[in-house]
Amino acid sequence: MNLFAQSAPPDSVISDGASRREIVYSLERVAWLDGWWAWALTFAVIALILWLMVRLYRRDTEELPPLVRTTLIFLRLTTLLGLIFFFFGLTRRVQQLVTRQSEVAVLVDTSQSMSLPAANEVGAPTRIEIASQILSESGVLDKLSAQQRVTVYGFDEGDEPRELDVRVGQSELDADAEDDTDTQAEAEVVSSRFAVIGLLTVLTALVLCLVSLFLGGTGRVVSLGQPLLGGAVLIVLGGVLLGGTWTLNTQRSLASLLGVEPPPADVEAEQETDEDAPPPSPRVEDWNQTLLAAGAQTHIGDAIRSVLMRHDPATLAGVVVLTDGQTNGGTPAVSAASLAARGGVAIYPLGLGSSEAPVNVRIVDLDAPRRVYPGDKFSVSAVLQASGTEDLKVQVQLLDGADNEQLSSQVIDSQEVELPVDGTLTGIRFEVEPEAVGRRRLAIRVVAPPEDQNSEDNLRDARYEVVARKLRVLAIAGGPTREYRFVRNLLYRDESTRLDVWLQTGQPGMSQDADEQLSGFPETAEALFEYDAIVAFDVDWLQLDAAQLDLMDRWLSEQAGGLILVAGPVYMPEWSSKRTDPRVSKLAGFFPVNLATNNPLLRGGRVGGDTQWPLKFTPEALRTEFLWLTYEPKSSFEAWEESGGVYDYVGVKDAKPAAKVYSYFSDPTTAISEEYPVYMASQFFGAGRVFFQGSGEMWRLRGVDDALFDSYYTKLLRWVSEGRLLRDSNRGILLVDRPRALVGETVIVRAVLSDEQFEPLDVPSVEADLLAPGGRIDKIRLTPLPGEPRAGTYGGRLVVREAGSYELRLTLGDALEEQVLRQTIQVRLPTLELERPRRNDDDLKAVAAMTGGVFLPIDLPAGSAGAADAVSVAATDVLVENIQPQPQTTVLPGTPDRDFGRRMHASLMWLLATCLTFEWVVRRLHRLA
Repeated sequence: MNLFAQSAPPDSVISDGASRREIVYSLERVAWLDGWWAWALTFAVIALILWLMVRLYRRDTEELPPLVRTTLIFLRLTTLLGLIFFFFGLTRRVQQLVTRQSEVAVLVDTSQSMSLPAANEVGAPTRIEIASQILSESGVLDKLSAQQRVTVYGFDEGDEPRELDVRVGQSELDADAEDDTDTQAEAEVVSSRFAVIGLLTVLTALVLCLVSLFLGGTGRVVSLGQPLLGGAVLIVLGGVLLGGTWTLNTQRSLASLLGVEPPPADVEAEQETDEDAPPPSPRVEDWNQTLLAAGAQTHIGDAIRSVLMRHDPATLAGVVVLTDGQTNGGTPAVSAASLAARGGVAIYPLGLGSSEAPVNVRIVDLDAPRRVYPGDKFSVSAVLQASGTEDLKVQVQLLDGADNEQLSSQVIDSQEVELPVDGTLTGIRFEVEPEAVGRRRLAIRVVAPPEDQNSEDNLRDARYEVVARKLRVLAIAGGPTREYRFVRNLLYRDESTRLDVWLQTGQPGMSQDADEQLSGFPETAEALFEYDAIVAFDVDWLQLDAAQLDLMDRWLSEQAGGLILVAGPVYMPEWSSKRTDPRVSKLAGFFPVNLATNNPLLRGGRVGGDTQWPLKFTPEALRTEFLWLTYEPKSSFEAWEESGGVYDYVGVKDAKPAAKVYSYFSDPTTAISEEYPVYMASQFFGAGRVFFQGSGEMWRLRGVDDALFDSYYTKLLRWVSEGRLLRDSNRGILLVDRPRALVGETVIVRAVLSDEQFEPLDVPSVEADLLAPGGRIDKIRLTPLPGEPRAGTYGGRLVVREAGSYELRLTLGDALEEQVLRQTIQVRLPTLELERPRRNDDDLKAVAAMTGGVFLPIDLPAGSAGAADAVSVAATDVLVENIQPQPQTTVLPGTPDRDFGRRMHASLMWLLATCLTFEWVVRRLHRLA
């Protein structure tokens, strides 16, 4: 049973709240009295004992003066009450009140969609600017942190939000602790006063006792009753005051209570305060500099889930989310909201942006060849997307000029295009017929309406080069397969390609649709090095001698040739099984895959299959443009699915470590240890590229559309022969693994170089210049690549950090014979964040409704794009009104205070002994037994 509680000096503030000590007094044996009958019996016994004691003492002292009789009864009652007090057992404990402060989490969306305007009018601030204004000027952080701990996080594409700012206000417990500190100082003064009063009272009682003794010694017995009773009352009162004060103040001695010694300093509390001081929290001074809309995706659900994991739902009063609501990755926001609802945490979304799609036209992508031939028309295609309230009709212009000239006024063609505003992608195509030979630059420009919200996405440019020669291709076939015939006809009709063929089963006099029909593999380097690419359809490679294979090795590694290997069931299993032939080892090095073993159970392949299986594409395939059968990846791989796939494949063991795998044969029965057979793969071979295809069945694409088959092989030939087409010097070639990249991606650079004598270059490193879109020039260091089959192969990597056209330049030779190798990289922003510019009110309302929060849209008044103060202040007032603090207090009971018990027992013993001694002396003086 707790009698009362007394505040003690506060402990230090801890990380998630504060703690305070409280002194509690209780009677231990009261816990024994369980039930009303126990209390009634106890009080009855005590009353009976007191009644009997008074009755007996009245009879025993009947002949004494009344005041003397009263004195003896008072002393005996005091003794009896002291014993009863001792029986109930007063104890003192110091318990700790630990309060975890109420918390509020504020999540700020920093994805790229937050860079869009906050209203559908020209000059409107961006959404991220409105978020910065709310945090810095509305006072919401100060209001919420008045009694709560407020943590501000930034989130975008990551699973974990970034902690930006922490603000901790003064809790009620902290305020009570400050008051308790002042009260403690006052209590010490009062205790000293009571101790002094108690001592004076005891001294007065002694004086009265001496007076009564003097009166009794002089024979004035009638008059000694008054000083005797006064002395007894005062000595008991003084003893209670002095002993009680000494007992309660266990940290002080009796001398310090009486003022004889100074009170001890609280050194321990000072040390605890210094040692337990919390570390400084992060604090943002300029929100405009801290909040940058740069994330490529928006993971609202992941951010909410992470906050719920970091904070205790019992003390989390609410989660405020500043966002436009367009989740495009990670956990859905509604799923995270259900988790918050189970924990009783309310979410308050502040919707930024407009609920109506803004008027904007943007160029999503631009596709142009990197090298073309004079007089040959080529296509330039672009993908457009529009948003707004109604369909837009815009003019799209094609600009062309020299690489070092301005494009602003060089319009060579234009088209009127009507764009739907539902986010649909619209393709547009221009035909260009180059005339001048050299490096040039073209651009697609949209003449946007005046209401267009973003002028930076209205122009896209690309560099290309007009060269004076055609692409030379050698097609070799072990037999007249269907794949070979379709590819031969495609290339023969292509005016930009010169096609030579060697049909190994052909007879003299047989006619082929080709520019030249060969009867064998080229014998000399001069003849072979004329070709840019070789397409091999199930070739019997053992018809080539070792010298011819060495020539092909040089053509690949030194001359940057492109080799396409289309496997077949006739010759490839036959020649690949002859492992003792040194030519097979040479051929195996060309392939990006490890050839199958002689064991028919391992990667034996399939011939004459009766089920068509779709190709299982890898993530690398999604980023590889020659696999894009249309102008964008989604529809391209939908076309792959529509084609149905393939029936057969030639088995190989696995892909080589440096190879890139694009697809697998997807029949589950062909998988070994959950690894499917490789169907498409590629690798670098020196300066050249080699592509492997598991069977000759791409002609099945023609069942969907002839253009798909044409697109596949045309892009594939361009890709494998890119090193040849981009040769700026016979001393080397400069290559990149992805000529088209997204902002933030890493591009791998590769250079195969020779010295003036055309021997492999042997230097510790070479430097290339990277010309960024803004005109900045960075240095890229290329170092020798270990393990390459040809010396003089250098590599490095770079990270593209802004959108636009990059140019990589590597200079060889001295000033008199300077040769520059060039490579261009087209970099664009990720389009995922910009596809849906409208604020997603549906999801934000659902999140608020599920968790018991409030959805607060920040809608700027029409015609007042810069007046967001009133709107944001009104929204923050609603937040402060709804988010009420919910701190959690836990009581940690302490052990009984031993010093208090010892002093209390000593004081009680002194008091009882004094009363009994006083009574004995009085009874002896009055000759009582």
